[in-house]
Amino acid sequence: MGTKAYPKSTLKKIVKAHSNHTLKKDADVSIYLNYVLFMDSLIKEAAIQSKQSGERGLTTRSVKKATRVSMTTQFIVNNYSPTVQDILAKFKG
Repeated sequence: MGTKAYPKSTLKKIVKAHSNHTLKKDADVSIYLNYVLFMDSLIKEAAIQSKQSGERGLTTRSVKKATRVSMTTQFIVNNYSPTVQDILAKFKG
């Protein structure tokens, strides 16, 4: 095994620096899974935006468009905070 999926200590330092809170056990896993899911959906949406614009590959413009579309769709329409079970269910597929 030996390899880590992500730097736990770095993630904990970042969260603590921005929120002045300590993380409960395994909260970093939830944060990391949210990050992975966000990046996955961002890349998929950026690919759609890129194809619709007639671009050959992903560009900064398509990622920025996808960010606006993704944020609007996920946070305004859904208006909920996912639970750990929601995150894990989506991550596992």
